[in-house]
Formats: sequence, C-alpha cells, structure tokens
Amino acid sequence: MPSARTHDLITVVSGIALTPVVYHACLEYAQFSPPTALACSLWFGGAHLVSGIMFSPDLDIDSAIDNRWGIFFWIWRPYMWLIPHRAFWSHSLIISPLLRLGYFAAVVYGLLLGIGWCLGQLGFAPPAYHRELATQVNVLIETYPRETWAFIIGFCTGSAAHTIADWLVTKGNWLLGGYGRRLRRRYRNHDQWLPRRERLRQ
Repeated sequence: MPSARTHDLITVVSGIALTPVVYHACLEYAQFSPPTALACSLWFGGAHLVSGIMFSPDLDIDSAIDNRWGIFFWIWRPYMWLIPHRAFWSHSLIISPLLRLGYFAAVVYGLLLGIGWCLGQLGFAPPAYHRELATQVNVLIETYPRETWAFIIGFCTGSAAHTIADWLVTKGNWLLGGYGRRLRRRYRNHDQWLPRRERLRQ
C-alpha cells in the first residue's frame, strides 16, 4: 500500500482540488450566499485534511498515524483491537469515517463523565462537562446545519482518498499479476512503522 507520506500528499492535493469545487457547487447549485458557501467550503476542506491525516483508516493498526496523537495514542487502542485491519469497518467509504468520528466523540464524552465522577468523589461539585459538551454540539448542529453537512462530507472524502488509493494499488498489482508482472514494491511496511514496544527498545 502507499506509504503514510504518500497518503498525506494524496489527502492534501485532493483537499486543495475539491475545496474550490465545493465552493462553486454551493454557489451555483445549492444557491447559498457567498459567505455561507465560503464557510461550507472551508469546513469541508478542513474536515477532509483532519480525516485523512489524523483520523486515517490506518488507525486500525499500530501505525505512523496513531503516533501523531502523541501521548493520547491510547485513545485508539480499543478501536485497534476491535477493528480488523483493512476490513469494511475501517476502510469503507462512508461507514468507517463516521465510525471513527463517533468513536472519538464517545471517548471524549466518557472521559468528561469520568473526570466529573472523580471530582465528585473528592468532594468537589464540578459542572456536568459531558452534558455541556453534548448540548454545545447539538446547538452547533442546529445553528449551522449546512456547515455541519459540509464537515461530515469532507470527513468522509478525506478517508475515502486513503481508501481509494489503497484499492488502486491493490487492483493494479492484481492486474499486473494477470500479465505475469508484479509491482517492484510490495508495500508490506507501508507506514514505515514499528510496533510501539519495538520502538521503545531502540
């Protein structure tokens, strides 16, 4: 499969190419006002980049992607254990990015709930942070529905750029194999990563 750097380049280039297309579509077909069209295109482009770079389909393995989360890499360990690599749940065009987004939201919600509970056990009376988060997200969605849809679509396209690139390499290798050829590079170590326990030994 393409390397992590190649996937990043594909994400950035496709985001740059698609963002003005979204702006034009919002103006010409959706009949949005110029400020709304600009906001939607920027939300789309930002979500596309965040999805492809930070919420990549390769979060289903110990890879270069989860390293980008730094000390918060552990957030993705349960996801990694539950989701088989390159399965439908990690590399589909729509379901998998929405699953990762929902998983991340659930983790943040759970952490806020746990922090509130711990503070309560210590005798403090903290605000219900988890409820405030849910309320703010609902208000944001209700206030900016068009921008919300632009974000969701961009989040899906950012992941799709990765998945489609994987498909093309796999299909290309299969087609060349039918003619007695093989790609020189097998992409076995496509993220140039080592498991965390091996990196710590170095």
